[in-house]
Amino acid sequence: MFRKLTLVLATSLLLAGATHTAAQATTLIDTGTPDNSLFAGTVDSSNFLALQFSAAQAWRIDGIDAFLTGGQAGDHFALSLYRDATNHLPGDLIASTALSFVADGWNGAAALGWYLPTAGVYWLGVEGVDGSFNAPGGGLVMPGSTAFADGSHLGAYQAYNGLQFGLRMTGEVPEPTLIALLLAGLVAMAMATAASAKVRRSPR
Repeated sequence: MFRKLTLVLATSLLLAGATHTAAQATTLIDTGTPDNSLFAGTVDSSNFLALQFSAAQAWRIDGIDAFLTGGQAGDHFALSLYRDATNHLPGDLIASTALSFVADGWNGAAALGWYLPTAGVYWLGVEGVDGSFNAPGGGLVMPGSTAFADGSHLGAYQAYNGLQFGLRMTGEVPEPTLIALLLAGLVAMAMATAASAKVRRSPR
């Protein structure tokens, strides 16, 4: 009887943890869709854009999209995640992925599985690989400072007030209760396994 109850408890806790995880998928950043009233700049092999944002705790980043126009299908750009440097510009690289431009509008990547290691300030860069893309702006809500890098600065980012470009980020914000649920489920499973082994060893 004890073994059955323990198995039921373990299964319930693990399912609750899984359900809780799925429920926490959320929009982390959404500037909105540009209305094309402003022009942020060109994204190509030497012209990059970056957006500063703050995280109150560690995040898991699953998807990122940038609003780009004017490119050729199959050309490539990169999305790059940076720590904030002491000069409050993009610093150490955390993660980066190159992806193909599909058509004018939102272009991005899913199932990234990137992690912000701690709470803090970070930067998300939209950087050209090959080809050239336009980054329209206007009517957007930018969550932090913005920066621009071009060939005249040798690729170094510079602060740029009023710069707007479209970005969206989705992922999960883990909660302490999730970790507690999963641990409780694992402990209960271990207890059930030990109880089952004891019953099998008991003399008939």
